[in-house]
Amino acid sequence: MLRTHATMDAIFPSTLDWFAWLDRWDRMQERYLVARSERFRVIADVVAACVGDGCRIVDLGCGTGSLSAVLLGRLPDARVVGIDLDSTLLPLAERRLERFASRATLLRADLRDPLRMEAVPGPFDAAVSATALHWVSADTLSRLYRDLAGLLRPGGVFLNADHVASESPVVQEHWLRERQAMRDAEGTQGAEDWHRFWDAYLAGLGPEAGRARANARGDWEGVEDGMPLAWHFDRLRAAGFTAVDCFWRCGPDAIYGAVKAQQAVGCAARND
Repeated sequence: MLRTHATMDAIFPSTLDWFAWLDRWDRMQERYLVARSERFRVIADVVAACVGDGCRIVDLGCGTGSLSAVLLGRLPDARVVGIDLDSTLLPLAERRLERFASRATLLRADLRDPLRMEAVPGPFDAAVSATALHWVSADTLSRLYRDLAGLLRPGGVFLNADHVASESPVVQEHWLRERQAMRDAEGTQGAEDWHRFWDAYLAGLGPEAGRARANARGDWEGVEDGMPLAWHFDRLRAAGFTAVDCFWRCGPDAIYGAVKAQQAVGCAARND
């Protein structure tokens, strides 16, 4: 049985078609994220190579559980703890991950709150995230990297697929144009956009859910285009990570990460 904590199920209509909303979420995300499934595959492959099956993974800002589901499918003995603040997304994650039973656990927690992060039940072999961490401020992200260094076992790997800006405005504008061209080529522009999805979804959930989401999320703190790779690399090294690297890049989006290990290069074996 899937383990969940504080997802506020009681406020949601019992007749809601959760799987239809999961499908709409995925189509909406594909409108914005070029090669979305490829990003998830790369993360799963790197986690498998670095720490192997039977590992314990934390998914930061797990949303509807899209990345968690890929990891659990790729690694049949892995366990994932998904963390998200949004009480309107966690019920969708519950439905997506219910087929993995007790290998999946969902926690409602604010990544911006150091006290809540201290309560996360580590240690983990891997920490992952996808298109979530650019929502927090630079100071919060720097602190979160330090928290992750404490949550990961030696040899553990951190991977984040997210917006990563160029330090050159000219290059950034070029990347944004190229990304739009790739979106057009993928034919995803017919899918509903972010605002249309949320307007419809919150209307279906009811006013109580909308108010709860707004109160919990607070104001936008991050940078939409993300910080440059060099910024992330510097903060990860300062947090105690080694083998800092970029594992995949497509213009203004990238998968970057690092290894918590004694040796300076390469992926280390698990240390149970």
